[in-house]
Amino acid sequence: MSNDLNAERMKHVLHFIERNLDEDIDCNQLAEIAFYSRFHFHRLFQAYAGESVYAFRKRLLLERAVKHLQFTRDSISDIAYKCGYENQTSFNKAFRKQFLMSPSDVRKQMISINRPMDCPLPKRIEIMTPEIVELNDVPVISARGSGEYSSAASEAWGKLMGFAYKNRLMNKEVRLFGVSYDDPDMTDPERIRYDACLDIDADVSSDVEVRKQVISGGKYAKFIHKGAHENFAATYTHIFKEWLPTSGYQLRDVPCFDIYLNRDPRRTKPENLRTEIYIPIA
Repeated sequence: MSNDLNAERMKHVLHFIERNLDEDIDCNQLAEIAFYSRFHFHRLFQAYAGESVYAFRKRLLLERAVKHLQFTRDSISDIAYKCGYENQTSFNKAFRKQFLMSPSDVRKQMISINRPMDCPLPKRIEIMTPEIVELNDVPVISARGSGEYSSAASEAWGKLMGFAYKNRLMNKEVRLFGVSYDDPDMTDPERIRYDACLDIDADVSSDVEVRKQVISGGKYAKFIHKGAHENFAATYTHIFKEWLPTSGYQLRDVPCFDIYLNRDPRRTKPENLRTEIYIPIA
């Protein structure tokens, strides 16, 4: 995929959002418009625009609110409603965070706000050239966590490791997989899904929290992330922004996944953590 093609697709998406600000934006619909996989669209958009779809749309609505405050007599509560806020308090909070002043201050002063959005790109990071690999399907046992990813992962691994150690299933050959499904900027925190997985063949009928599933095989680009798990976002942004557009590959419609090479990250210094990141390609 060329940079020009990627830019053309994303510009089309940006224009669609701008033309439909008052409509409920469906990320699956945007992915179809851009001819991208729904599993990867939010990362591609973030890499191109420097912000999520949710943040982009919210910013445009707030910028439009400035014009309503300056050039109409609409009440602030009505303007808040037009921006998608259920109450004026939430609108005031978001507005102040974006523009460092309240809606009432803007209306009183009748000033024009034309400050560029602060959109720092992640610092350029060193990343290994990926290894292109063909994988078979991987049967695993898994446990689901929900909520913000940090808590979802902790919940999922607590369930799964408890089951594995209780049943004496762990050994040095077992691999630890993580599968993240949702964009936290588009999905309500309580609905975010994360699966902790172990490539073990075991009877899981005794535990309602553990189930069997399959991680899809096929062609993947395998990257090595070095360092803390909290920095995954920067690595993924680099992959989708720098590597993918010039790689000649397209994304397949299955989730990315990670393999954690350190058995217990709590006992490993962050700089010594190593994680394999698998990007499904065709």
